[in-house]
Amino acid sequence: MTKVVLVRPPSIVSAGSFSGFLTPPIGLAYIAASLRSSGHKVVIVDAVGIDPGKSTYIGDKLVLRGISFNRVLELIPKDVDLIGFSGMFSSDWISLRPLVNMIGEKFRDKYFIAGGEHFTAVPEVSLTQCKDLDAISLGEGEETWRELALKDDNNFKDVAGLAYLENDQFIKTKVRERIKRIDSIPWPDWDTFPIEPYLDNAISFGPGSGRNMPIIASRGCPYECTFCSNPIMFGRRYYVRDIEDLIRQIKYYIKRYKITGLQFYDLTVIIKKEWIVNFCNALIENNINLQWSLPTGTRSEALDLDVIKALAKAKLTYLVYAPESGDEETLKRIKKKIKIPAVEQSVRYAVSQGIVTRTNLIIGFPGETRMQLYRTLRQQLKFIFMGVEESSTFVFNAYPGTELFDQLLKEGKITLNDEYFISLGWMSHYNILPNYVSYNEKIGRYELYFYRILGMFLTYTVPYIIRPKRILRTIKNFFKDESSTVAEQRLKDHLRKSMIFTKFIKPFILRIFSIKSKKKLSKKY
Repeated sequence: MTKVVLVRPPSIVSAGSFSGFLTPPIGLAYIAASLRSSGHKVVIVDAVGIDPGKSTYIGDKLVLRGISFNRVLELIPKDVDLIGFSGMFSSDWISLRPLVNMIGEKFRDKYFIAGGEHFTAVPEVSLTQCKDLDAISLGEGEETWRELALKDDNNFKDVAGLAYLENDQFIKTKVRERIKRIDSIPWPDWDTFPIEPYLDNAISFGPGSGRNMPIIASRGCPYECTFCSNPIMFGRRYYVRDIEDLIRQIKYYIKRYKITGLQFYDLTVIIKKEWIVNFCNALIENNINLQWSLPTGTRSEALDLDVIKALAKAKLTYLVYAPESGDEETLKRIKKKIKIPAVEQSVRYAVSQGIVTRTNLIIGFPGETRMQLYRTLRQQLKFIFMGVEESSTFVFNAYPGTELFDQLLKEGKITLNDEYFISLGWMSHYNILPNYVSYNEKIGRYELYFYRILGMFLTYTVPYIIRPKRILRTIKNFFKDESSTVAEQRLKDHLRKSMIFTKFIKPFILRIFSIKSKKKLSKKY
């Protein structure tokens, strides 16, 4: 038996951001489950989950979310055999790298491995910039980590799916095949993680519904969008889970963790119409009454009226579309295989069925003209008047592992230094500071900032003006565990940190609502 410590670093966001990646690390939970199923001892040090409310300023531009490096070091047992690090977001590299180095000073004789999308995208850079790392797990990690834990020495050259340096020479072992039977992968191991702080604080990636649990129904995506890192992480083979196994997992979460909501973290769920309809029917047949949110990914044409009605009947509360652009030429250039009229029709269906709907748009792609950008802003406004609750505009950023990243790196427009990795922390739609960089040849970062702020203004004012009932709903949601939109959730997350709000304002308002409710009841009865 090998004793493995899995470390999730503190998360880094810009000081002007209302959001952060404060969600349970489902990828690391899968690795933990795989290791435990093979008989290994697993210790988790989730720097975010241990204290998600803790924030530490780094200068005046960055905020570190989670416990300190010293506290992480204290939580690693001395008798550990293998130490693993998770690197999902490249923006966290500037905190993860010094953390690895600090741990390396104390555990010099231990084997260090890292995995996740960041490391899979830039393994050579990661190994070169952080000499304490012995190897990197590329892509899916369950089988790779399990094989590594079985080894009684550091001879890992015969393990598929690894990258390492030998005499400063970058080497990759043979490519590991994708896991085809994804139902054979053990469910995420949340018992080893500090999952309760996430659940107790209603922390969520999307709109919250109290105790929100992340879940995945599929792996991979068959499409090749140039701004997405999926092809290098999972490949273009798409595998979907067996519905019965998924339902068993949901029932277990309800019983074990008393969850009230589900949030699907899939890249794209809506590819097979028959599967999603059958899944909705299974939720109804099993009397599963949870609030849940769903990302549609790419194939919006699969969301016809029959599918939308099935989703509404199964009480889907939040549906996310990702058209990315309102300009056909831009969509072709970024290889986003959707048709805008099909998305619009599907959105109308969703709104008509009472599903809270969101659309994600991106501005500032390389090669995008101002007229093409204006078409995207026009499309945003069109979505808003259709009844979409949130139509968010993000400024394009070049993420490692994407086709556009490779192109910009080749052209010398990206240098893989700390400044670049810091720029990735500016990705949030809820960041009120100007973007760090523009990769558009004609439009600078401050002009893109203006358009993004304009987009934020449109999406968070016009819907309330044309549908004023939403104002009352938003006010009510501030004093409940529920939130209907991501914006409501992020504001609640921000207000939760305010002692004045939590200790005085919220109890006062709740007391007023309670008094009014009692008066109504006394009059009625």
